Amino acid sequence: MRWEHPYLLFLLILIPVFFVYIGIANHFRKKNFSRFAESRFYDFFMQEFSSFHWKLKNSLLVLSIFFLIIAAARPKWDKELQTVKKEGLDIVVCIDVSKSMDAEDIKPSRIERAKDQISLFIDQLQGDRVGLISFAGGSYVQCPLTDDYGAAKLFLNLLDTETVTAYGTDIGSALTKAASLFGSSQKYKVIIVISDGEDLQESAIKIAKDITEDGAIIYTLGVGSPEGTTIPLKNNYGDVEYAKDDDGNIILTKLDVNTLSQIAETGNGSFYPITPQQSEIFEIMKSINSMEKNKFDSKEFIRYKEQYYYFVIIALALLLIESLIIYKKKGKFKRVISD
Repeated sequence: MRWEHPYLLFLLILIPVFFVYIGIANHFRKKNFSRFAESRFYDFFMQEFSSFHWKLKNSLLVLSIFFLIIAAARPKWDKELQTVKKEGLDIVVCIDVSKSMDAEDIKPSRIERAKDQISLFIDQLQGDRVGLISFAGGSYVQCPLTDDYGAAKLFLNLLDTETVTAYGTDIGSALTKAASLFGSSQKYKVIIVISDGEDLQESAIKIAKDITEDGAIIYTLGVGSPEGTTIPLKNNYGDVEYAKDDDGNIILTKLDVNTLSQIAETGNGSFYPITPQQSEIFEIMKSINSMEKNKFDSKEFIRYKEQYYYFVIIALALLLIESLIIYKKKGKFKRVISD
């Protein structure tokens, strides 16, 4: 036998306490009665009360609690062989962590909004594997393909604009790294790029065309505003400054809708600007769910059958019987005459 929640069995130590209470309750009843009247009148005033039925009723209640505790601990026995087949898609998310993602034209910042979008996306996955690529001037595998969504979100939360030390934005490098994570036999390979679109290397569209020919589908999410804004930086003293070019002019970073749209179009996917409603995530999920799922693998394992319902049935039966017991006797009061 196995228990799903064995720690709940510690509650069983309360059962003897309840029975002790039942055993001594009659003593305390008489003792309390003697505070208000002489003990010789006890039988007269309590002639409608059945001590036996009261003890029986409470004993059944305690027993029902006993079986409910057993049920809550979820006992399992009787082994059975179970085969589980995993089906889903492989999805790689490339998230821009370049310095321009610190811009605050999208509150609280582009990088934080991007992480919120991807976190919501991961929450919608069912059976798919997801991987994370962080990129700026270079690209790195932040999280390999996994169906452990908790681990994927943990790696996602660790991302910031200090994750990749190489300056710049190279979307093409991220696409190449993402393509390397897929198996050659997969029919559908999904890549999601979330960026402000400022591809300084200008190689992304060509690389997108190459990996699309190998079966990849690319979606792009644009974070930022077309009007643009400055890039806040902290100096060595912790004061906020703004990024400048080599001539000392303050850099204005804008959402490059054109580049991201071309990448998505070349990759047989779609471009979506990030919105507060996050509807774009559900549009991507709708498209992904229409694709044919791949069989990752199948596993056989021994499973113990749940048996808690037997104890629930017993507990309910005891409660039903307990509710039918009346511990008051039927009859009339007898008149007591004393000299």
